[in-house]
Amino acid sequence: MDWGFIAFAVASTLSLAAGGVLLIAGYLGTVPAAFNDGLKTGLPVLLLPVIGPVWFALNRGPAFRRAALQLIVGLLLVAIAGGLILGLGPHFAEKLVAEAIEAARNR
Repeated sequence: MDWGFIAFAVASTLSLAAGGVLLIAGYLGTVPAAFNDGLKTGLPVLLLPVIGPVWFALNRGPAFRRAALQLIVGLLLVAIAGGLILGLGPHFAEKLVAEAIEAARNR
């Protein structure tokens, strides 16, 4: 393993974990409040994955700005992690497979 792979693994893991935590926190702040306003508001918030809670939080003013920010930043971090994994993952996979093949040949 080299330092590039370790940096890739740490960056993708931490951004995915932090994004997931922020998304969960945003959901926990908006979905119960949306159902408190009624079923007409609660169902779209529950059924539209990220757009619904962000829409609800942005329409409720400064009381829900933190939840909206958590949802937006969480989605951004998950997208960054996905981009890292899809962009650099195949490079490191090929590199590890080539090292494994070379090690098998040297036996």
